[in-house]
Amino acid sequence: MLARLFHYGSMGCGASKAYTIPASGPPSKQAPSASKPQHPPLIKKESNAENQKAYEAGTLKHEPPQFEFFDPAGREDAAVMIKEVKLPLALQTHEVCYEPVTKCVFVSQMSNSVLVRIPIDENGFLASDQDAWRVGELNDAGDGISGMHNVSLSAAHPGCLWISLQYANQLLLVDVRAGSTLRVLQVLHVPTCYTDPETGTLVHVGGPHCMREEPTTGDVWVGLKGALKDAPCGKASKSARSSCCNPEALEANMALLARRGMDTPIPEGWAVWRVAPSRYDPKAADGAKGGVIYPCLKSPPMLDFDGHGNAYVPQDGVDTLLHIDAESGACEQLAVPFPAGEPPRGGAAPRITGPAIARGPDGAIWMSLLGSYNALVRIDADDGKGRTLYNFGGPPWASKLRLIHIAFSAADKDDGQNRIYALSSDLLDDEAVNSIVVLLMDQKWRKCLGRRVIPLPTQDCACHRIAFVDAAISGQPGRSRSIVVTELASSKLLQIKTQHLTDVTSLTETISTDSDGFEVRTYVDTGDAAASAC
Repeated sequence: MLARLFHYGSMGCGASKAYTIPASGPPSKQAPSASKPQHPPLIKKESNAENQKAYEAGTLKHEPPQFEFFDPAGREDAAVMIKEVKLPLALQTHEVCYEPVTKCVFVSQMSNSVLVRIPIDENGFLASDQDAWRVGELNDAGDGISGMHNVSLSAAHPGCLWISLQYANQLLLVDVRAGSTLRVLQVLHVPTCYTDPETGTLVHVGGPHCMREEPTTGDVWVGLKGALKDAPCGKASKSARSSCCNPEALEANMALLARRGMDTPIPEGWAVWRVAPSRYDPKAADGAKGGVIYPCLKSPPMLDFDGHGNAYVPQDGVDTLLHIDAESGACEQLAVPFPAGEPPRGGAAPRITGPAIARGPDGAIWMSLLGSYNALVRIDADDGKGRTLYNFGGPPWASKLRLIHIAFSAADKDDGQNRIYALSSDLLDDEAVNSIVVLLMDQKWRKCLGRRVIPLPTQDCACHRIAFVDAAISGQPGRSRSIVVTELASSKLLQIKTQHLTDVTSLTETISTDSDGFEVRTYVDTGDAAASAC
């Protein structure tokens, strides 16, 4: 039975509790003890010969079975170091980002517009101490109403974060270094309307969801997603908890902010905005505020860039991927492959792209398919935007793995493995398992060699985002590296050390071509128990 070491930190008091989590059940609390009883060493491993003699002598009336010894520590007892900390209570805990200059993890909580900061300690764990700030306007009850959402790094400004206030239609470049904590370097107001080039009608947009700084040009690209009622993220799979982007909260808070004089009309469409911060002009006659507005389909949750600066934007209301050419500005809706068959081993319900999209260490773009089951799409930016579907499968107890976000770590002298960390969430599916799917990739990042599925200790949490952390602790690469996960519905942040993720289930790959001409790579377990830790 797989055991996981789990440290649960209670906010404010710095205390922690130790749990042993079996693979098939919830954590069982261990009573503290000054001295644990020591078991005598098991010198004798089995008594098969004696048992057989007892049967032959008539002492046993039936022939006994054989006892074949094996060492669980060498096969299945691969410990995972986990720490889960409570964050300020919120209906929606969203994004997570590791900032390497400050060696802190930053988390956004959208429902009450809160930014949380947690340092990484000398052992590479989340510190028990944390700080939090309400950001933006408050309502009469003292809760934030600006809808803090995005937190991401600035390559042009190390030690700074880009923050989006989704309800307030604002972007902030904020210095988070110790000497100037939360000093605002720039405030951008996103465009709130554009003229539809086909119909000539005015379309209200807004609600900056994801934003990224393109590392070569320094341009900022923003998904104006809003939070509309008919979008998948506007619906909660469980009635007792909030959806990812609550459309009722958006309307109420944007209306309140508008009454306070802010430019926050209720969005009715979607777009991507690109702007060079140095060219930002809030009074530009065309309404694009010094940038360019690219209309898109419903609705852009995230975006990222290839090595040429071109943008890739999934749309979680349709089944295509938006590609924006950085030089010409030309927009193209790319068809993408979806799994064939019926759920849970195939198909897609709903048939949508994203929300996750990220550039991998090899330069390829990887995208999740939240409506499908344990599937990713790889886009080769240097080979005609070729698209490949990866069906990773899963163990019987986790057949429904809905992938919502991804992170990577590349092999180096301290860790010889290329890994994708895919986050599975029950955000849209009550039966989905909240878990981390560790995918071991080959040197070229084209073939999956192994898989490991780690269920989160807290289920029904709508886990949301995942980030890789390398705290660069001197002489301690193993301690330095971890992954952190936000739990949207439980106000928690989970951390897992990656040094214990070397054991995986070996997979066999089959390559085929689907009816639309896309390459499909399908994986099944080899049954190699010695390589399995799932």
